[in-house]
Amino acid sequence: MSTFHNWFDGAPGSVYNTGSGPQFIHQYYGSGPEHRASRSRPLADDLLADLRRRFEPPHGFAEARQVLEQSRTVLIDGEPGSGRSTAARMLLFEHRALRDSLREVLAEDDEGNVRLATRPLPEPEGLLLDLSEADLATWRVVHDGLPGLHASVRTSGSRLAVVLPARLPARALHADLAPLRVAIGRPDARLVLLGALRQAGLRDVRDLPDDIERHLEKQPPLREVAHLARLIREEAAAGRREKFADWCRAALEALNRSPKDVADHVGKLQDGRRRALLLTAAMLRGARADAVHEACESLLETVGHPVDDRPLLEREALSAQLEEIGAAAGRDGRVAFTETDYDVPVRAYFWTNMPGLRAHLGEWVGTAVALRTLTEDDRVLLAERYAEQVLGADTPEDLLQRARHWAGHADPSVRKAAVHALAYGALHPDHGRAVRKELYAWATSASPAPALAEVLTAVCSGDLASRHPEQAMVRLHHVARRMPAGHPAETRLIELALGDHLLHRRMLERLPGGLADRCETDVRLFAALASPHRLAFSSADPTARTLPVGTEVAGSLTDCWAALFEHVPGTHWHGLLHAWLSAADQATPDDRARLVDILVGACRKQPVRLAVLYRRALPHRVAPLVQQKIDAAQGRLRTRI
Repeated sequence: MSTFHNWFDGAPGSVYNTGSGPQFIHQYYGSGPEHRASRSRPLADDLLADLRRRFEPPHGFAEARQVLEQSRTVLIDGEPGSGRSTAARMLLFEHRALRDSLREVLAEDDEGNVRLATRPLPEPEGLLLDLSEADLATWRVVHDGLPGLHASVRTSGSRLAVVLPARLPARALHADLAPLRVAIGRPDARLVLLGALRQAGLRDVRDLPDDIERHLEKQPPLREVAHLARLIREEAAAGRREKFADWCRAALEALNRSPKDVADHVGKLQDGRRRALLLTAAMLRGARADAVHEACESLLETVGHPVDDRPLLEREALSAQLEEIGAAAGRDGRVAFTETDYDVPVRAYFWTNMPGLRAHLGEWVGTAVALRTLTEDDRVLLAERYAEQVLGADTPEDLLQRARHWAGHADPSVRKAAVHALAYGALHPDHGRAVRKELYAWATSASPAPALAEVLTAVCSGDLASRHPEQAMVRLHHVARRMPAGHPAETRLIELALGDHLLHRRMLERLPGGLADRCETDVRLFAALASPHRLAFSSADPTARTLPVGTEVAGSLTDCWAALFEHVPGTHWHGLLHAWLSAADQATPDDRARLVDILVGACRKQPVRLAVLYRRALPHRVAPLVQQKIDAAQGRLRTRI
């Protein structure tokens, strides 16, 4: 029988990469709670403002700005690591009038299939389409939709910045789009690093140590330069060293740490319990020492490791055990490694070299998140770090299977682990689309289990809603349709839609079909989204919280009312109709006319429906206008019904 003892007490594996240089950056850069905001809200005004203060314009940035200004669309090209995604965000951020309407465009449809939607843009927006990680197959599909999106951008007065896939052949770009392509070069890495350090509070830094200068001369990717700045900041905050040069040296050592260094360290730990503690400390770095100890015992039990039968007073102190693995508890009682960022390669080592342990780790995480000694932040970290390793191994299906299992667990803490792991996966640069597609499949299943619906609601209400709100909205809509009235999915969906004009419009576009099918959820959603105080029927200074009723919105409202009139019993919509007519009583003449036009238009010139509308309008002051509009719709001047 395979046991933890077999894996951890044997010789270190030989699967690891023994090359020099940073091996783990792509697995963890930008991950963890400290980077969650930038991961889930990359176009948020506060994050872009912070980025702007340390932004070093690359070569070609001025040309890209000119193309964007003249053509409304710019296609950013450049070598990987040149900072082209950052440059695209900064180009959009420069347009102050659009800062409140910046959003990311996904090259996928509601179901998660590769596709570029080209819907009209009713109002100016700043759009980012980041294809930096797209393969050529994806590019070919997206490329066909770019001219249509560009046309919508020009018509609406929007701005579109597209980050092209790396090393895209010139022939792969349509001739009409070629003038929009701008190649950018690397900015000075030294200035990028100094800017990041000064923004972090190290304002007196002017010169860099020679070893840092030599490293930058190798022109590392800018994401690596940004990561180096973070390591220097963390080393400074740790307080282990006093001089800036020492911080830089320790950070550079962490950046260039070879996987073989970790393998050698593990090889020296002959006791399986110490190796278990090493892995636990890496998975729970930042947790309190007692939590790390309890989680380690849980891991040993999960994999069937032999029990330590020595008397308690004869066992080593926890502080000595931590010291043996190169870790220690700080003054706040939280465990950290004595070497900067050492937890990252430790996690990668065990995942790479002990594949038989992976299934047990998934089981262990599901158990450990329920431990009372863990804080909520500890649980988030544990679930995300597990997801980090699974997706780093290019096995999103394993993460989805494990999360689905957790989602059905009776313990709420385990279900939360599913939420955090799925949220991490849904925003993953390589596997996010696969995770989002599976979330759609779960949401549209015939009848999701209540626990799974709870998890889906939490995932789609959190980081996914911040980063990809349309995707979150669609999935919440499907969950709400399949759950009883008053389910949190319905509440979260309404909150999400009412908080953004684009989402509000999109939800109104989605409702006519459900109303025609007499979907009770969609009737309630329409009542919430079409309440008169949520709409601005004239374009004259609408408030930020009301949706301007332009031509497209008026069309959607008309279609929704038509479906109600034709398919839904009046008892379900009389209250909303009364609210509309009461609002018309109090409205300005222009608003009153537009509101009544929508209601009359929804009757589709059907005498019975027009008669119902007129009877409902009789107690209201707007009744004469309703009769006038009905007469006009029927082609008569004053024919009473």
